[in-house]
Amino acid sequence: MHKARHIVLVTLVAFIIAARVNVSVGEWYAANLYPIISAGLSFLVSWIPFSMTEVLAVCVIGLIICLLAKGIRNKDKVWKIALREAELIAWIFIWLYMGWGMNYFRESIYSRGNIERQPYDEKVFNKFLSDYADSLNYAYTQDSVDLPAFEDDIKSIYTSVPDSFGLCEPKNWQHPKQLLFNRLYTSVGVGGYIGPFFCETHINADLLPAQRPYSYAHELSHLLGVSNEDEANFWAYEICRRSDIPAVRYSGYYSLLPYVLSNASKVLSADEYKTYISSIKPEIIQQLIDQQNFWKSNYNKILGKIQSAVYDSMLKANKISSGTKNYIQVIDLIIAFEYYK
Repeated sequence: MHKARHIVLVTLVAFIIAARVNVSVGEWYAANLYPIISAGLSFLVSWIPFSMTEVLAVCVIGLIICLLAKGIRNKDKVWKIALREAELIAWIFIWLYMGWGMNYFRESIYSRGNIERQPYDEKVFNKFLSDYADSLNYAYTQDSVDLPAFEDDIKSIYTSVPDSFGLCEPKNWQHPKQLLFNRLYTSVGVGGYIGPFFCETHINADLLPAQRPYSYAHELSHLLGVSNEDEANFWAYEICRRSDIPAVRYSGYYSLLPYVLSNASKVLSADEYKTYISSIKPEIIQQLIDQQNFWKSNYNKILGKIQSAVYDSMLKANKISSGTKNYIQVIDLIIAFEYYK
């Protein structure tokens, strides 16, 4: 029994390593295994309204402590205790990667979308800035929409994404889960995340109304097989702006604003940047300021820095060399697909 278990463990680790070093293996997993795995795992816990990922995390921590305590009580040798702990952790990592994490090793959206990465072009970037400001201003609304209205709308639009992009089809039993430690996520500025162990989406209950549809579309893209944060932002933007619901459409444009301004501030002069800000409706700019103040007032600097450093390292360890800066690279994606396709 022990031998068979260890053979399975080694085989799965070898498969994960093969996917990491060979993108065709990662893409095969994403196209053939992940749709089945994600549908099965999410169905298994679909009847539970809260996060099973968080429950699992607590249970694993408890199990690690129990194994350690048992080994000490039985006066086992240190290496035996260490091996038991290492095997437990190895199985958890295998579950993480086989359940979702191997999507990190698939082909990029540029390859799947048959589009080239583009170097910075001042004329094209300025055209994007102008087009975006016009669309944002036009989309502005004070209306709001909440679950399940925007969930059904966003899911239906995802089904129209061309098959070449390799996204799974959303299932009717896949719904966002309640966070058990919602306050903790708010304190580190996390609006949601994908639970890789049970293929669950999670949306922070403290998100402001204009953030919710975009954040859900972002996390749903992860569930559908997207790993990179710039691609998740790209799909959230594209899906939301195609909606017939004004509040969903506005959420798509509005939630992109911080990334647009961050990019613009790096290439525009101070006067040009000020002029660009003035081209956006003051109500929208004030809404962004209020949003930033809200999250800043709830932010815990110590926990936030730890979370950011850990997530940055995790992304880099999974072949996303830009780490958390990957979020902001969504603008490169949008320009490549909209102005060079």
